[in-house]
Amino acid sequence: MKAIKNSLFIFTAAAFLSAPLFAQAKPVASYVKATSGQEKTIFVEWEFPAKCEPKIQAIQLFRTKKPCASYQEIEGLNPIAQLDASKVSFTDTVSAPGDYFYAVLAQTTKGLYKIVIPGVNATAKGARPRISEKTSEPEIEKLENAKNAFEPTAENKIRNAPLPNPGALLGFNEGRARMSERSKKVARELGSKKARKPVEFKSPYFFEEDMFSPDGGDEYTLFECLRAGLAPKKYAESVGILQDFLSVHRSKATTERAQFYLGQSYYFCKDYEKAVRCFLTVQDAFPELSKQWIDSSLDLLTIN
Repeated sequence: MKAIKNSLFIFTAAAFLSAPLFAQAKPVASYVKATSGQEKTIFVEWEFPAKCEPKIQAIQLFRTKKPCASYQEIEGLNPIAQLDASKVSFTDTVSAPGDYFYAVLAQTTKGLYKIVIPGVNATAKGARPRISEKTSEPEIEKLENAKNAFEPTAENKIRNAPLPNPGALLGFNEGRARMSERSKKVARELGSKKARKPVEFKSPYFFEEDMFSPDGGDEYTLFECLRAGLAPKKYAESVGILQDFLSVHRSKATTERAQFYLGQSYYFCKDYEKAVRCFLTVQDAFPELSKQWIDSSLDLLTIN
């Protein structure tokens, strides 16, 4: 039994060491923050990695009235601003009270990078503008109309986004025909001169300290959790088991490893957005390893 465990460790270590450790970052903002400014304004700021692949050409900023959990929730919206890639902030002007949420996406050399991760490149907490109670309803409507018809400014280099198609405005798109998966594949091949490089699907990774049964404590409990879920590839069950494990206060080391295993469980369940969130929480503890799994998750999220 010990020989089998040793072989498993050697195989896992070899797979880890053979993976690229210094791949360029993905064009996803590392954070976005929105705070109330002067009356009727909200200050939005963000940051992208210094070097991204594919390269960022412009930045699109979206505004919503509720938290955005995925790109599908803003797919039909026009960005409120399209900015130079060098921009790191924008002052938004609103006219109605309430909470506002923002998502910042990169327009790259390969098109819009359609990844939205709450708490990362989309605000999870709303920003509420300061609007005077004296503002009348007609004035609010007038301000809103003026906002919708704004002209590009040299300061922010904003370009007007195209209007939605008539079908979207009139509600005809709800029952529109959808392309089959085969048609989508053919369209992608026709629209690209180069064949897409297949994304390598990762194999489960186990830390050395979790490959042998400990004497007791949190380490033993985590070992049993892995043996019941992740190790036999029962990934859906593993998500629930690890969530239960993390619901109780554990030592810092076991908590970090359990969070990493939870990210793997989501990854193998093909829930790549939740996987990325888990890996981001432990990137300080396992920087290079987390980066590999984040990059793979983002690649798979992009093509699915």
